[in-house]
Amino acid sequence: MISVGHFHYCFFERSETFIYHQLSSLKRFRPVAISLISRNLDEFPLSNGVHYDVGLELSRPGLQFIEPFRYGSLKLAAELFKREGVALIHAHFGTWGAYATPLKRSLRVPMVVTFYGQDMSLLPKKTMWRNRFQKLWRKIDLFLVEGPHMMAELIKLGAPREKIALQRIGVPVSRIGFRPPATKSTRPPTALWVGRIIEKKGLMDALKALESLKREGIKIQLRIIGDGHEKRKAQGFVKEKGSEEDVTFLGFLDYETYLAELEQADFFLAPSKTSSKGETEGGAPTTILEAQARGLPVVATRHADIPFVLPEGYPYLAHEADPRDLARVIKLLLDDRKRWIQIARKNRKHVERFHDLKVTTQSLEKHYDRLLTERIR
Repeated sequence: MISVGHFHYCFFERSETFIYHQLSSLKRFRPVAISLISRNLDEFPLSNGVHYDVGLELSRPGLQFIEPFRYGSLKLAAELFKREGVALIHAHFGTWGAYATPLKRSLRVPMVVTFYGQDMSLLPKKTMWRNRFQKLWRKIDLFLVEGPHMMAELIKLGAPREKIALQRIGVPVSRIGFRPPATKSTRPPTALWVGRIIEKKGLMDALKALESLKREGIKIQLRIIGDGHEKRKAQGFVKEKGSEEDVTFLGFLDYETYLAELEQADFFLAPSKTSSKGETEGGAPTTILEAQARGLPVVATRHADIPFVLPEGYPYLAHEADPRDLARVIKLLLDDRKRWIQIARKNRKHVERFHDLKVTTQSLEKHYDRLLTERIR
């Protein structure tokens, strides 16, 4: 079996389960994962491959590019990749692709880099990163993106169109059992919001929208999974509005507990937006895919590749950064509750067709095949 070397700062963050699912689902290729640090390996065992970390946690951002640090970490990574006989390198996030580019030269193998979000929206605003990415475009063989919006943005940054390919995010659909939503209930509906509590995820917009609906007499329970630097701000808003009984902060949860929360919710909220600093989702939150797989109706925004991961013509999309329009769309979904089972089935079929790990793994392995075939030629 051919070994592929995967490189990232950390394998595996709970907020990056999509990377774990990608590596652990490989069938024809053996993943050899190397990271500077490791976390949560008990939750995310790489049974189809092997993982090493070089034990170099960053004390501050940017430290990784200081030459003694970079040289030492990449020298060890190269030795491990050589020992494992990798035929191809796959770096996760453009940042770590730029960092690990010397591995391509030292190992003399093809290299692919997947972009995910901040790496193609926020960082290129800095001259330092624009310069690093210009070198990346020339040296790397293939760039993977999860949707057409991200592809267009990468081209704007200077990436050659012929080097960019679509690779949808995959989720373990078979592990996420479908549950038809209830079309009738005597209790207030429960909404679920999941993600890092940072500006681009739009939690504050969600809270403002629900406050607006409450003033109209529409009460909704909101459960929040995640953490981040805007959490204190969100908690302060909830306290100020006297909504502590309606909003529950759950913190980060393990994957199984998160799936259980999906089981109990009535609908899913994903009001992503462009942050004040220009950061975007790039593609779309993986949680939208998992919510659809479970059978939850989704209320989201027309942001980045979010419309691309929902069925064509999906009606429950609001303008981004617009709590009033978000409230309008939530109300529209609640008014359409009799259609929720129909919506849920359509959403599930969409995910099964395009985002099931079986489908996305085949796509990724075809990208690997193409790079290795071109190398032989």
